[in-house]
Amino acid sequence: MATVVDFEERRLQAYFSHLATEVGSIANTKLVCVAHMVSNSVVFLPALADIAPVGLLLPKPKTASTDEARKIAQYGFKSHELSRDWAKNGHLVVQAIKDAIKGPDQIILVDIGGYFAESLNDIAKGLEGRLVGVMEGTENGLQKYEKSGIDYTVPIITVARSPLKLPEDYHVGSGVVFSVESVLREQAQILQTRTACVIGYGRVGSGVAEVLRGRGIPTVVHDQSPIAMAEAAARGFQVFRRLEEALRISSLVISATGGNALDRKALASVRSGAVIATVTSVDDEFVEDDLKLYRPSRVSPSIKRYDSDGQQYFWLVNNGNPANFLHGAVIGPAMQLIEGEKMAAIHALANNTFVSDGKISEVTYEARVRVAEIWNEHFLDD
Repeated sequence: MATVVDFEERRLQAYFSHLATEVGSIANTKLVCVAHMVSNSVVFLPALADIAPVGLLLPKPKTASTDEARKIAQYGFKSHELSRDWAKNGHLVVQAIKDAIKGPDQIILVDIGGYFAESLNDIAKGLEGRLVGVMEGTENGLQKYEKSGIDYTVPIITVARSPLKLPEDYHVGSGVVFSVESVLREQAQILQTRTACVIGYGRVGSGVAEVLRGRGIPTVVHDQSPIAMAEAAARGFQVFRRLEEALRISSLVISATGGNALDRKALASVRSGAVIATVTSVDDEFVEDDLKLYRPSRVSPSIKRYDSDGQQYFWLVNNGNPANFLHGAVIGPAMQLIEGEKMAAIHALANNTFVSDGKISEVTYEARVRVAEIWNEHFLDD
């Protein structure tokens, strides 16, 4: 008898197959993919082969040893260890790509987190005209490309600001709150005893704040953007212009900036006994050298306690990596909307059919509509 998981995987496979047929394959092109080793990737990565084969897989470091990573390894993708320092070295990246992908095939980088923002031009030069461009999937990664100050020699296409990503962003926020609550309950605590601070009122952070407020949790917000702070205030949140003041009154901190907001000054302001969780990787939310000033001790597989030499301490969920990854980052079919647009974006990059606005490009409105139509066909009732 087929299980629920079997059914969902078959439905995803049918959806991706339909998309691939609609979008079309790309000849003589290989993908170099940065990817979280989570449940969705088990289906999505092999689905990409219908567009262009994955020639080199770069597992995100904090998920490289998951059960899902072991499942994905069975597909036989060539892989290479990923780190920020390695990705900044264009020569090393080019050598890894050439070792994995022989011959004259063109290359598309599929990035999650702006890993190649500093080295992209060096990679393009080293690949001698083979690099088509980059598809970046996240807002914090996109900002790294935008803020680099580099005049890139190849195009960058993104899905990070697509309207099709809004459902995913909201469900990620819900998943983060669910996982934080689960961790607290493991320690015989509940959300409702805490006051929350959400750092970063972007598309995911705003979802986190709304979910927390909906659960009856007093929630304050901080963002570096005056526009984001004004929006949060207009939506009824108490907004602090100084992060340190927001942290001092909060016993739960959820950081959603992708901009290393949790530096030495911020950590020193964290209320003793507070719980800290993030929606992105530890190297995106913390200044890691500053985190090392605290002494960690394992409390459970899900949480550590960090102590300073004084009286301050805090609890850190999932080693500072996305809290929702504790439960497989499962957010349901909504995620497949943006995964579908990623396939369309890769095809648009290869065929130069994207819409460009200076440094960053996106797929056309018509491409998004078609992705949504196919998703509706597979995931909505008639």
